[in-house]
Amino acid sequence: MTKDTTVAALFDLAISAEKLAEELYHGLAAKFAHQPVVADFWNRYAEEEAMHALWLTQLRDGLSAEELSAQADPTTLREAQAALQVSVKQVLDQVQDLEDAYQLVNELENAETNAVFDFLITHFSSDDKTQSFLRAQLTEHVGRLMIDFPTQFKGAAMRRKVMAQG
Repeated sequence: MTKDTTVAALFDLAISAEKLAEELYHGLAAKFAHQPVVADFWNRYAEEEAMHALWLTQLRDGLSAEELSAQADPTTLREAQAALQVSVKQVLDQVQDLEDAYQLVNELENAETNAVFDFLITHFSSDDKTQSFLRAQLTEHVGRLMIDFPTQFKGAAMRRKVMAQG
């Protein structure tokens, strides 16, 4: 077993992925700053990603040295590594309009990062109350795109009319 296949490494990857997602959402907020309601929506997502990173850090910091040095689940490790293969700049450069941003976020929120987050909660949080809270936060976060997206931009046709800037 190498150091990069440990539970500690898995947490580090997951925390980095959350920070990468935060950076992406801040980038989307900047691209749509001319639509303040949309920019605020993306900034709230960025704040949530920062909280996810904090929760994972706290969860990791509560583990023993023995738990941290244990072999990580190989599939989850690969998923965490895949989540970090994204170039935020490249992805943002491909966003031409709000529909592109919406679809990008839909894919992101249903991808590896959240699967890894859920795995870590399930396997490393010993407190059932904390597990339930974090799982509820994750579910809310993923659903927010469908439920809380600004009303005037809920339709794809309307989103196509809002061009990205910058």
